[in-house]
Amino acid sequence: MPRVLVTGGAGYIASHTLVELSRHGYELWVLDNFSNSSERCLEVVKNLTGRAIRYSNCDVRSKSGVAAVFRDFRPDAVVHFAGLKSVGESCRNPLAYYENNVQGTFNLLSVMEKQGCRNLIFSSSATVYGPPSETPLTESALLRPVHCYGHTKLMCEQVLLDLAAAD
Repeated sequence: MPRVLVTGGAGYIASHTLVELSRHGYELWVLDNFSNSSERCLEVVKNLTGRAIRYSNCDVRSKSGVAAVFRDFRPDAVVHFAGLKSVGESCRNPLAYYENNVQGTFNLLSVMEKQGCRNLIFSSSATVYGPPSETPLTESALLRPVHCYGHTKLMCEQVLLDLAAAD
């Protein structure tokens, strides 16, 4: 069964993803620094699925830490949820958001490339679209974030588009 690394895996949406992936038999490993979550969440996932989830208390900003997880686990795919997500906080502390969300994603992508892991699901945000000009919002809507958090997500999306085009 494929091995999936879930970054930010102890977060709310990620924990639900872990449950579904576990139920489908995937081998899982979580990389999380637990700054906005708790290791207890992984215990809840274990209770729901009957399977313990291996994890590393690691920050995506630590390229060597991410590389160590890849050496130990050798994932076939990554689901990337790790990121700061408060709009208000991003406006007060933009450097922290660029460092965590953008540099952390760069680190992850760099390690993935070196390890030959080419499968990624990136958790972006509807905030990349800014205020909707029409609803329902579709992926063809204009990209026009209005705050730092949205800008960091859009920057990561652009990097992923450029990597895909170069491949």
